[in-house]
Amino acid sequence: MLPNKLYSISALSLAVVFALSACNREVKPAPEFKRSEYNKIVISNAVEPSTLDPQKSSDMAAGAIIRQMMDGLVSTDAEGKTIPALALKWESSDEGRVWTFHLRDAKWSNGDPITAEDFVYSFRRLADPETAAPNSSYLEDAKVQGAAEILQGKAKPDTLGVKALDAKTLQFTLTAPVPYFPDMLVQQFTYPVHRATVEKFGEKWTQPGNYVSSGAYILKEWHVNSHITMDKNPAYYDSKKVSIPRAVFLASGKEYDRYRADEVDVTYGIPSDQIKIAEKEFPGQVRRATLLCSWFLEPNLESAEFKNPKVRRALNLLTDRAIITKVAARGDKEAFQLTPPNMQGGGESAPAWKPLKREARIAEAEKLLREAGYSEEKPFEFQIVYTTSEAAKKQITALQSIWKATVPFVRPTLMNEEWKTFLDKRMQGNFSMAFAGWCSDYNDPAGMLNIFKSNNPNNAFHYKNPEFDKLMNSTLEAGISAEERARRYVSAEAMLQRDDAFIPLYHQVSINLVKPDIQGYSDRDPLKNYTVKNWSFAPKK
Repeated sequence: MLPNKLYSISALSLAVVFALSACNREVKPAPEFKRSEYNKIVISNAVEPSTLDPQKSSDMAAGAIIRQMMDGLVSTDAEGKTIPALALKWESSDEGRVWTFHLRDAKWSNGDPITAEDFVYSFRRLADPETAAPNSSYLEDAKVQGAAEILQGKAKPDTLGVKALDAKTLQFTLTAPVPYFPDMLVQQFTYPVHRATVEKFGEKWTQPGNYVSSGAYILKEWHVNSHITMDKNPAYYDSKKVSIPRAVFLASGKEYDRYRADEVDVTYGIPSDQIKIAEKEFPGQVRRATLLCSWFLEPNLESAEFKNPKVRRALNLLTDRAIITKVAARGDKEAFQLTPPNMQGGGESAPAWKPLKREARIAEAEKLLREAGYSEEKPFEFQIVYTTSEAAKKQITALQSIWKATVPFVRPTLMNEEWKTFLDKRMQGNFSMAFAGWCSDYNDPAGMLNIFKSNNPNNAFHYKNPEFDKLMNSTLEAGISAEERARRYVSAEAMLQRDDAFIPLYHQVSINLVKPDIQGYSDRDPLKNYTVKNWSFAPKK
């Protein structure tokens, strides 16, 4: 029995039309922007950060703020390419198994010198199970010697393959050649922290008055669910080039309206039904960036609802990605794999069923669901958890409608959660399915695919496949060419598709508003690792 396909298409079309209908009203360009406040910049960060502790952070909201106050060994330029930061230069030896970084003369915000020992302490802290760092396995993925044993509790953190050769020379020893190792160090959880401060204040070291910075700004205020204020760090090694004295990051709250009122300089995004209006109202201020981010439905493979691969395949077949991307109205690209198409060193992989027409996909999905024991008499009921966001709500509601309209006995319920609660539920495995996304930590497919490795703490899917683990580990074999590495990444994608480990939805395009007098802002970095220290205001007219 096939459902009424005309109904499913028309119902969702109406939803899209409704979402975009506001674009039809007449909109005039806003008056010319004239800045009145040159001492601070206000940036919307969408949500309250989970923490300001580099090693304990994992989300983009935390990373955006930590990057302003802390420097790592390396950073990225306007194109997203790796450049020196606290390390002036670096080189590799032993066929890429040993990496040596030479530090510049720099100081912490309290005046203490930044040394190689600060990095040794911080990397050991990242690996230490007692820290409970969400990205502790990052060092194992980077093949840092001893990381795997430390994570398993078989060795002490001081056995990690990182050491200070002297005050200004840091050396890593790896168990395999990792050609992109320096690129991996752009992430905030690899940044150093001030040991004496962490040990003195414990969990409270991240509070204003306690926080010791290595970067361009220092923490002035933190009002939870409201804003975080940072002031220029006079002890920063490059402070003369820091043009904007104060940066304020907003956790939430009607950013588009505040942008209109000139209370916000840079928005995190634009509501989907306001994008076309924004382009007319603020010509030249709508900025687009194609990110190394993919969004997907994340089934918990340990939950009763999603242990059966037939069920996962059915939902994959039923998902109409074209409608999901239209609802967001950003220009996102439909996804059938995890790795974004603009990622260097990757390739294209598509599931075997992709060529099927919509009607055939629906028929096959219904057949699989019935084989799994579901029917009109026994509907397939499950819950999808998603985070607070207008865009997420519209997309997940559209998805719910698609499934219900095509196979009525598929009956998902939606559960909206505040960001921190959402993260906690995922990491604790307390969910059946989540609407989630992942942005790569560096520009290589491994930055996406590693989250599916059995021991990766970000593997909230609970996908465990020794063949997949072995294949991903093989991408770092000695002497392997870039071409062969790319082929193995494609094979890894095919394995995830074969197992229906997740349901890819789209590769994300970021759209935000930026005041026209902000200089140095770049929309060419696919990692979106911006730093306010590189921005300035155009001179007063």
